[in-house]
Parts: sequence; C-alpha cells; structure tokens
Amino acid sequence: MKSFDSAAAQQVARDLETAVKNAFSKVRLQRFPKHKVSYKKKKLHNDSFRAVNNSNCIRIENGAISIPKVGKVPIVLHRELVSKIKTVTAQYRHGKWECSITQEVECKTAKQVLETITGFDINSKQTVVGSNGFVADNPKFLRQAIEKLNQLQRQFARRTKGSNRWQKTKQRINKLHGKISRQRLDFAHKTSRQITNENDILVFEDLNVKAMQKFNGSMVADNVMGLITQLSKYKAELEGKLYHEIGRFEKSTGICSECGQRHVLTLNDRRFTCTACGAYQSRDLAAAKSIASTGELDIIAAGIVARVTLASWQKQSVKTKAFELSKLDFGSEKKTQPSC
Repeated sequence: MKSFDSAAAQQVARDLETAVKNAFSKVRLQRFPKHKVSYKKKKLHNDSFRAVNNSNCIRIENGAISIPKVGKVPIVLHRELVSKIKTVTAQYRHGKWECSITQEVECKTAKQVLETITGFDINSKQTVVGSNGFVADNPKFLRQAIEKLNQLQRQFARRTKGSNRWQKTKQRINKLHGKISRQRLDFAHKTSRQITNENDILVFEDLNVKAMQKFNGSMVADNVMGLITQLSKYKAELEGKLYHEIGRFEKSTGICSECGQRHVLTLNDRRFTCTACGAYQSRDLAAAKSIASTGELDIIAAGIVARVTLASWQKQSVKTKAFELSKLDFGSEKKTQPSC
C-alpha cells in the first residue's frame, strides 16, 4: 500500500461512490457499475490515476511535473497555468501519457446588455449552421483516414497473434485512432470558440446524441455533435454570456423563416419552397432561425432577459435586437460559477 499515493486510492473510492449514487438516481439514466478484471483475460490495465495537490506536492519546475510517488516527469505544456493546481489526472492513451490539470478559473462578470442572439442547427451535412449565416462544414476526419485504417486492419488480421509485428501493427492502429480523436477535439474547440466570441446569446437544440448513435454511430461521432454543444456551454459561462437549449421535442426543421409555415421534409430535402409565401430557402438555415426564435421566446418568458432599445440606435433606421439581463434570481439559465 505504500508503493502508490494514498490520495489516488481515495479518489477511486469517491468515483465508485459517485457511480453507485448515479445508478440509483431517478434523474440520470446510468447503469450499475461493473467491475471487470481485464488484466487477467486481455492483459490490459486501467492506466490512469488522479493525484491531489496536498501541501504543494504537485508542481511544475524546469520543464518537469512532480507527481507523488512517481517523481519528476518531463512535460510539454500547451498553455500557461493561471492559478494553483488542484488535481492531476495521468492517463495512458494512444501510446502516450497525457496529464490533465485542473485549476480554479474565475468567470467573467455576466454581461448586462446582450446585443446578439443566434440559433445553431447541428446536422449531418454541415456540423453547425447559424441563423446569422455562420457555417462550419464537417471535415470528416474518419473518412479522410479510412483508407489507411483499412490497410492497417488488413495487415493486423494477417499477423500472428502475439508476435512483434502484431504488436507494432496494433500500436500503429492505436496511434491513427488517436490522431483522428485529436483532430476532432481540435476542430470542436476552434468552432465553439468562434461561436462564443461572435455571439452574446447562444441557442442550441437539446440533442439526444446517444439515440442518434444507434442510427448511425460513425457519422455522429465524426460530426462531433454533442461535443460542440458541451464546449460552447462552458466557454459561454466563462465569458459571462448566455447559453440556452430549447426543448428536445420542439420542432425546428421544415419551418419557413419568413411566415412560419410548417412543412414535412425528408433527409434528402436540403432546400424547400414554402407553400404559403413561396420563399425558397435552405433547410438548415431555416431551422437555425427557428431555433433562435424559439430560444428568444423561452428566455424572455422565463424572466432571464428583457428586450431593450439602446440609446445609440434611436437615430438608426434599422433596429437591431438587444436584451438586458434580468435582475431576478429565477429562470432556467441560472448557473453557478463553474470551477475549471
């Protein structure tokens, strides 16, 4: 028991306690945790642990991080630290050791005047389409690497199990999957950062990503649908902006952006002509505008914001929507300051 950090064992016990509580919770649909002894069958280990910074036992000095019971390990920092280290989670993924450092970050003061509200439609054709004309095309990293991946899979099938070539081919496949995963994460971070910087109120759909993966898992995973909404949410909170999700069963597809007429469309119908006003429009752009309109009504009805007119707009012929953050303490968007 003295060969590893005692705080790491305590963190495992806390994770187990959280998993058991979530299994019996009626709010979260989570199964009872299963304890698999994988190292006996497949010789695999759960190569990850979390250490707690007690008495400054975790610190970064001279290009190395000091971890309890491990010592100093060389580290490549991709950003400067902004506050004291709370915990460090070390994990072995795709042939490399990765270190996740948690710190306390103060959120910016919530903006009192919100000048832009934008709805975002997430679909399979483009990753994100905004009501303001913003479009982020799906790069489809898995499709780009599928030829190389199939080649390695065929090589892996021909190797003798347990041989040196079998191990090398397995590592090459693992590294390629890691590259695809990092490309997806990088794209999601850049897209969510651009969305947060350009808008004050972000309105998304509450997507059931888990159910969509049963329909077409590879497409949903390659489109990073759920990841972009998660990253946009915490980035908006850090910047003091407003994030809102409309109801999962709110209809947004096939609604005319000009008159509000509803249409029934198939997945192949990317554009349609309104039967009431005759407007020819994009399916995704119309859906984004419908999401923005629904989200605007939701946050106003909940008393979160109120529509105002700025003094600088009095002499302008074209009026732009602006909202003021309500001073009331209730509403669906009330959040606590997140610790990151």
